[in-house]
Amino acid sequence: MVPSSSPAPSGASGLSAQGDASLLHDTTFTKTSQELIQFVTQLRALGAQVYLDLPRIVVIGNQSAGKSSLVEGVSGISVPRDAGTCTRCPMECRLGYTPDAWSCQISVRWEFDGTGQRLEEVQEVPFGPRLTDKALVEPMLRRAQAAILSASGGTGSREAAVARFVGMSLEEVRRSTDPKTSGVKALAFSRNTICVDLAGPDLVDLSFVDLPGIVQNAEAEVVQLVEDLVTSYVEGNCLILVALPMSDDIENQKAARIAKHADPQGVRTIGVLTKPDTIPAGSTKRRDMWLDVLEGREHALQHGYYCTRQPDDDQRLAGITPAAARTAEADFFRTTVPWSGSTCPHRFGTQNLVRSISELLTRIISDSLPKLIGEVAAQLAATNKLLEGLPPAVTTEPSAFVLDLVTKFRNDVVELVEGSPRHTRLVQANRDTYEKFKFAILGSAPPFLPYENAQVAPKSKTKMRYMKIDDDDAGRMLRVAKYLYLDDVREHIHASMTRELPNNIPYPAKRSLIHDFQESWEAHVMDCFDRVQVDFKHTLGELVKHRFERFSHLKGVVAPALMEQVNACANETLAQVHTVLKLERAAPFTQNTHYLADKRDKQLAQYKHARAFRTGKAAGGSSGRSAGDSEEESEEEWVAGGSGGSKDGFSFAVPRPPKTLSTKEKETLNNALAELTRLGYPVKEDDLGKLNPPDEYQEELEVMAEVRAYFQVSYKRIIDYIPLSIDQHFLYALAERLQGVLIEKLGLGSAKADARCAQYVAEDPHVSAQRTELLAKKKKLETVQRALFNFGL
Repeated sequence: MVPSSSPAPSGASGLSAQGDASLLHDTTFTKTSQELIQFVTQLRALGAQVYLDLPRIVVIGNQSAGKSSLVEGVSGISVPRDAGTCTRCPMECRLGYTPDAWSCQISVRWEFDGTGQRLEEVQEVPFGPRLTDKALVEPMLRRAQAAILSASGGTGSREAAVARFVGMSLEEVRRSTDPKTSGVKALAFSRNTICVDLAGPDLVDLSFVDLPGIVQNAEAEVVQLVEDLVTSYVEGNCLILVALPMSDDIENQKAARIAKHADPQGVRTIGVLTKPDTIPAGSTKRRDMWLDVLEGREHALQHGYYCTRQPDDDQRLAGITPAAARTAEADFFRTTVPWSGSTCPHRFGTQNLVRSISELLTRIISDSLPKLIGEVAAQLAATNKLLEGLPPAVTTEPSAFVLDLVTKFRNDVVELVEGSPRHTRLVQANRDTYEKFKFAILGSAPPFLPYENAQVAPKSKTKMRYMKIDDDDAGRMLRVAKYLYLDDVREHIHASMTRELPNNIPYPAKRSLIHDFQESWEAHVMDCFDRVQVDFKHTLGELVKHRFERFSHLKGVVAPALMEQVNACANETLAQVHTVLKLERAAPFTQNTHYLADKRDKQLAQYKHARAFRTGKAAGGSSGRSAGDSEEESEEEWVAGGSGGSKDGFSFAVPRPPKTLSTKEKETLNNALAELTRLGYPVKEDDLGKLNPPDEYQEELEVMAEVRAYFQVSYKRIIDYIPLSIDQHFLYALAERLQGVLIEKLGLGSAKADARCAQYVAEDPHVSAQRTELLAKKKKLETVQRALFNFGL
């Protein structure tokens, strides 16, 4: 925040032209002031203002507000004056006390190109030699302004503009900047700055920026351009010095409105009333109105107002000296009413203004510099973090870099296929896909029920619609649209009869039933493979993005080559899975006869026990259910072998003997088994079911048991061979051949490999530009940080 100024006592008089000014240069404060102002000037020359809000004084005013005269009065030099707008770019005046002779060095600070975009590097270059004659300053300022306006923005053009204009005569400058004579239209305004370093024994340490006057009667584009320029300068940590001509009301002045908008509380604004000698002799009210402003009763500002009177045109043409101008100014305020009777005499005169704003600027700088150290450190940390977030620049030989990148990508794919702690998603997704495929195949199990037809089958909806489909997945149930009953199987067998002998079941009958449950397998296989492909391609896409996203050219070659190879492996895999399906659809075959026989026997026993309950001929006596028990519950427990069965659906679990035999019945059963054994017939309790007389549906039951048993053999093969084929011919095959394919497609072994690889790893222009910008910012901030530390803060 801008500090409050300490006004001089009400009785203090303005400084004389020479006398008291020397007191400023003999104090410790002045030496500190000079050091601080020069240090901020050094920071600005380094370009620190791009990233830091450096303290500054900005002089603004409407066109013809007396701003140029004010600048001349403060700096002691003459500035270009023309009809209309004469200042067309910012002019930074840097005054410094020295006991040596007066001198001036004009420089040009290039911060922007011809389009108004900031340059990567701020350059401040001298424009001509150091001047020791004040009369040479104004022509050199014209040349410098012409060079800035004519430069197109390129480095070469800026250097050429400086070299071209620095030695021109004023007439040559005029012709070169006039589109009618030069044929080239120069810029109307520029944001690049003319820097004027002034040193002399009569100067106070001060630095300020003079901006173009705010125009109103011009093209809309020019009006907006100047207003935007002024607005950009008055924001932030600056004192706004507003030139307010007393020939017009303060409410009518746009410069005052811009300052008010930027500084609503008036804590950063200093009003400078100009042209007090233009108020007509009889305008007492106007004089009183401006006196109220000057003494703080109207339009109050924290730092108040100052009033200056500068030489008129006649006096300037007569060659009035700065000392004479200040003497005339002091005499005017001392002898002119109402200024001579003001209670604030320290508010009159250019020297009082200069002393006040010099002290204020010094305080602002002194308060701001310690904060700048923390701000620079924070911005450096943020810049380093952004740089760390960028991909590292390629510093190795391009061919080696590309080969290393391809190798790492291939290793990623191998880990993806095989599974690793870094790459688990694909394997886990495929495991889930293969499990769904398994249960889809299980869902095609033959839906046999050992009952004549639906009319005599259990009426329970659960039993009619569900059946367990695998011993290993007892909790899984199969939703069946249509069951096959014994009558259905008998009809199917009869329809398949040709020349078979009696009691011979036609082989085509069994084979067609087997083909029926295999009919849906191809669709399930294709769905499984499609899921694997989708997951694999998606994961590969993420890997490509991770490894190659920053190299668009390289990615443009790798991605299509990869997808081409993926599709080739997919076609090979399709051929393989169709071969597996073809083998299963061929004539039924297995050498796993023991498993087939075991499943057939168990299935047949389950069917017979279910039939036995229905016909009441089960061996082993009563079911043990009371008369009040439901028939369906009794049958379910009977078929399930007791309490171990499920009541959610039809179960093919191996039956167990009833547990409800009485002691006497158990003793009778054991005696019968012992007697049969003594007669040479070793019979176990489980074998008693075989004593039942033949079932009239014996052939149908045997067909159902054998087809169901072969399903168990066939499905266990298919649920292994299909995933194995996909893994081997699709996933592993791609991983194995990927590196060789990419090396070939990228031409890494060709004679032009180096040139190709250099193009492949050419960094994305946006990333490269961002890195360049961040590195430039880092370098500049580090330079500013060293300067701050070296200054001794």
